[in-house]
Amino acid sequence: MASYQPKTAPDPNETGWPGGVPYIIGNEGCERFSFYGMKSILQVHLTALFVIAGIGDELASEKHAQEMVHLFIAGVYAFPMIGAIIADRLWGKYNTILALSLVYCAGHAVLAVGENSITGMYIGLALIAVGSGGIKPCVSAHVGDQFGKGNWNLVSKVFQAFYWIINFGSFFATLAIPYLNKEYGTSVAFGIPGILMFIATIWFWMGRKKFVHIPARPGGRTGALDAVSGSLLFMGFIGLPMFFTSILGTVAFWSTMAGCIILGLWLFGQRQKIEEDDGFLAVMIYAAASLVRGTSKKDAAEGEDDEFGVGRHWFFASAAKKFGPESTEGPRAVLRIISVFFLVSVFWALFDQHSSSWIRQAKRMDLHLNMFGGIDLLPSQIGALNPLMVMLLIPFNNWGFYPLLEKLGLKLSPLRKMTMGMLMASVAFVAVALIQEAIETVPEGGEKLSVMWQVIPYFIMTQAEVMVSITGLEFAYTQAPQRMKSTIMGFWLLCVALGSKLVVIVTGLEGLSLSEFFWVFAGLMAAAAVLFGLRASVYTYRDYNH
Repeated sequence: MASYQPKTAPDPNETGWPGGVPYIIGNEGCERFSFYGMKSILQVHLTALFVIAGIGDELASEKHAQEMVHLFIAGVYAFPMIGAIIADRLWGKYNTILALSLVYCAGHAVLAVGENSITGMYIGLALIAVGSGGIKPCVSAHVGDQFGKGNWNLVSKVFQAFYWIINFGSFFATLAIPYLNKEYGTSVAFGIPGILMFIATIWFWMGRKKFVHIPARPGGRTGALDAVSGSLLFMGFIGLPMFFTSILGTVAFWSTMAGCIILGLWLFGQRQKIEEDDGFLAVMIYAAASLVRGTSKKDAAEGEDDEFGVGRHWFFASAAKKFGPESTEGPRAVLRIISVFFLVSVFWALFDQHSSSWIRQAKRMDLHLNMFGGIDLLPSQIGALNPLMVMLLIPFNNWGFYPLLEKLGLKLSPLRKMTMGMLMASVAFVAVALIQEAIETVPEGGEKLSVMWQVIPYFIMTQAEVMVSITGLEFAYTQAPQRMKSTIMGFWLLCVALGSKLVVIVTGLEGLSLSEFFWVFAGLMAAAAVLFGLRASVYTYRDYNH
């Protein structure tokens, strides 16, 4: 029997849905249930652990738990860069997703058995950050890889379906897991998300013969050196500054950072001696070295105009001369897109707070609902409003809101949608800040404000999320050259990590009340939205998929 040969390119004549899409979407639904289910109880559980461990009183433990939650989220969204490097240069997207999914499952298992240990929690969360983060850029890029010229018109719909199923899983997880945690304990509450992640992994593996498998470039020995050197450079420039500034001493931090960068550059130099590469890392290092040598301006003056527009670019001119302008277009596209993405980090700093600071607020509100004969919500269950509203708003926007705006003469380019969403996020935090001020004025023993007031900021923030996140996901994929898809998805997700790091920094400020905390982020978001709109107004779109 002949061995199975996977498809390495989509069929250009295919006009319908690719056969692998149901396996990817089903996998994503189960995986998101596992992630959001675990995250829904993380703030509450860590607070309780820190109180027991004597970290401080409940308020101090809450703040420390919030820092840890956002540090974990930062890890989840920083590790995509390493996953992207491994996928694009070593294993390919399918193999990377499958391998790191097993690491993900292991993390859930550690949480389930070590839930009462701070060390066990940190180990489990670290494994989940590596697994979940590593597969993130690969899954979304893997979806796009299934489509060819004949069915490319369906990509926008599949990304929307992709996002809808994410929130379908999140909705039920956010309702069910806090309840299971209360009734059956944290071991069960962490264990069930782990089971769902295992099911997600099996389901993804079952679709292996249906997928288009875009091979890694270049693979082999040089691919391994790419992955190691790229990971070391990532740790030197991003990982260490983001996660270890408060753990390592000054001397240890700077020496470790320098060691990672020097070793990463040396290993990449050895890789180039084996087989010269014209990939992203090679182009960026050569361009930076040319800038230091002072040859960039000379080569730019001598460069020729070309279809990629990089022959005379002051930074890439030397690299274009050595590798060809086609090779420099990808890195230039990455830098162009990053200049847009950077300001989106502030949005993510606001969005992910519905699993931390908004829960802190809900704990101080009246959680009893008179409807349906009377319901007592848990603080984290109100977060189910977000995925529920996403599932409702996606069809509402596509069939009602967006067509209405276009009839009114407002052309909705992707970046315009994102600008509007960022402004809405600022308004949501104005609303939640006003709610918090009202809570703080209630005297001791007075009547608490109903948690239903949070419906208002949840609605505004969810509309913002739909306009920023879904649009940004599609924008990131279409604006990246084919061989840079996973890498650019990694940069998109890195923005989420930077946003969570921003939350950690602001949370650590002394003397800041929760209402003042919300006002700070409302102001930051408004300023970022204005700057984003200005950058968007001069951005030149380029579609690499046609």
